[in-house]
Amino acid sequence: MLAGRALAGSPATDPAEASILDFAARFAQGHSPYAEPHDGAAPLMPALPMVVSWLVWLLDARAWEPRLVSLLATFVTAIVVGFIVRDETRSATLGAAAVGLLLMGQGLATGGAAFARSEPLMLLFVILGCQVLRYLPSILGALLAALLFGAACFTHPAGLWFALAALLHLGVHDHRRFFAYGLGLTALFCAAEFGLSRAVGPWFNDATWDACLRSFHFEPVGLLRYVGTQLLGTLGVFTLATVLSFALPVRPWRGAVGIWTWMAFAALTAGIVATQDGSAPAEAMRAPAMILAIAGPVSAQRITQHLSNWPGGSRMGGQAVVLTALALQFVTLFASGSP
Repeated sequence: MLAGRALAGSPATDPAEASILDFAARFAQGHSPYAEPHDGAAPLMPALPMVVSWLVWLLDARAWEPRLVSLLATFVTAIVVGFIVRDETRSATLGAAAVGLLLMGQGLATGGAAFARSEPLMLLFVILGCQVLRYLPSILGALLAALLFGAACFTHPAGLWFALAALLHLGVHDHRRFFAYGLGLTALFCAAEFGLSRAVGPWFNDATWDACLRSFHFEPVGLLRYVGTQLLGTLGVFTLATVLSFALPVRPWRGAVGIWTWMAFAALTAGIVATQDGSAPAEAMRAPAMILAIAGPVSAQRITQHLSNWPGGSRMGGQAVVLTALALQFVTLFASGSP
């Protein structure tokens, strides 16, 4: 419903959406949007405007074009997340529920207007990079993951947190791929910085990374509301399940499956930063809603499986608890939505 409203909605009135469309139009015309300083403007990485510029070049600038790219990225991410949860939990029910939870969480972040944003495309690159690291245990897989995480960094600044979390995961799990991924990511990042600075204008770094640093201001009230209202309120069931998984004998950050715990750390950091840089409060929910749609069901099932092995426990009883947790998480998301 939100996707349909967005695509058929009014012209771009949101400042961030208008900036994406303006940057895309300049790219389509062969001009650089970073050729002059953007004082006071929100930082905007070039990846999403470059993708949208193809539609602008073909069909002229329309408000639905960046919305379509963001919505397609969200839907593809949801499908990938469904397969991830199904594979990790061996449950098609949990996989389908994860898709619904992710879409509801993104809906709460966008609101009724569902404006275009860079985060959905960034999160798609992140989730694909995680899949590569999870299922391609080779040097080539590490280099491909470095390419995907590097693309995420130049789609939205929050991608940097996920790229660093993947590096920490490999440092704990696989030292051989740790060096390949680290060197690949560093080389790619430096090459992209040099190439973009020369190709899209001398003010590229000032309008992106420097602008991110300038927009950061300590807001303790925003941080408290993020943790107390969003993480422990709206996403509270799966947040607590993820926290309780740290009490299991097998530490959740170890092994191949530990990548989702490291991504949860990165999503928490990205959300905290979003509360301190002047973003709308709901925007901080995007990354945690996606990662908890994976880490939440996986953690809940691991906890109930551990408890069902105790004397008197049963597998069916554990499954009932997991499904109850899913139902409670859906209730909190429904309750947090607008009328």
